[in-house]
Amino acid sequence: MEHNAYSRKKEPELNKQLIIEAATDIGSETDWHQVTFQAIADRTGLSKGGIIHHFRNKEELLDELLNQSLREMTLWVENYKTENGENDGALAYLESILGKQNDEKYIKTMRIVLQAIMINSKYRKQWQEWYDLHILPSGEELSIRSLVVFLIADGLWYNENMSSRHYTAKEKKKILEYVKQMK
Repeated sequence: MEHNAYSRKKEPELNKQLIIEAATDIGSETDWHQVTFQAIADRTGLSKGGIIHHFRNKEELLDELLNQSLREMTLWVENYKTENGENDGALAYLESILGKQNDEKYIKTMRIVLQAIMINSKYRKQWQEWYDLHILPSGEELSIRSLVVFLIADGLWYNENMSSRHYTAKEKKKILEYVKQMK
């Protein structure tokens, strides 16, 4: 989507979101290293100075992108727990991953998140802290079922973001049905 920088009204929150969306699109189409302020400016019609007004550098931009992603994932997991009346973090995590894998915005964002946690220990730590807080049962030892569900969920998440093999909705449904029957 091309924008004319000279006719744009000053809308800081809208501009900030445009920057994040453009960075997500560029980074998911190529890789995070290809995300430059010039590429974002070209995609959004904002000036590089306007982008720097919101994010001093790419790390600040990636920080915000990861924080937004974790907030969204928290909502998905917590909504699943509430809607299904259970506190099984492993199953909520799996259901959230399976439920969002046809959502283009989710897929693009998760590609960036995966790149971030693979290239920078700061983001791995942040991901682990989120995972520990929202997915793992607090103070409890994990059951073998939960461990297996986590491995399936992580494998599907990784595969969907890094592989050319994508599972069909029917396959995902079968996986979920199988997992729910595990004791």
